[in-house]
Amino acid sequence: MIFVTVGTTHFDPLIEVVDTLVADGQLAGPIIFQIGSGRYEPKNGSFFRFKPSIDEELDAADLVITHGGITVLSLLAQRKRFVAVANTALADDHQTHYLAFLEKQSTIVWTNDLGAIGECVAGVLDSEPARLEAPSLVSDLLEYFGVVTNES
Repeated sequence: MIFVTVGTTHFDPLIEVVDTLVADGQLAGPIIFQIGSGRYEPKNGSFFRFKPSIDEELDAADLVITHGGITVLSLLAQRKRFVAVANTALADDHQTHYLAFLEKQSTIVWTNDLGAIGECVAGVLDSEPARLEAPSLVSDLLEYFGVVTNES
């Protein structure tokens, strides 16, 4: 199963691109979209806006496509396969800076180019899950942000 999550805001361009990749047969399998406050409702999978927890979807997913938020740290801690996509429309393009920082500390696959998502997914599916070069950084950051993972 592929799970796409955008967090608490909106990231319609990401949802639209992934929906198109599914429609074109470039992504296969059941897909669940968490669309937050977005307006675009995907046609090629099930979707929901918000839940108290997305742990069930994260646990069940073979692949996660996520915005560049705190979920990235949880996915690193869980050793899940994922592609992070920076939402460049948000204030100060902070997701790009955050993901670029994490890239220096880990083997994450991320992009701020929506047109590169298909290529990124193919690369992630053919490799080991991302790992952090300084593992305590993830647990320290998760603790700082008050996030509890399944490993905690």
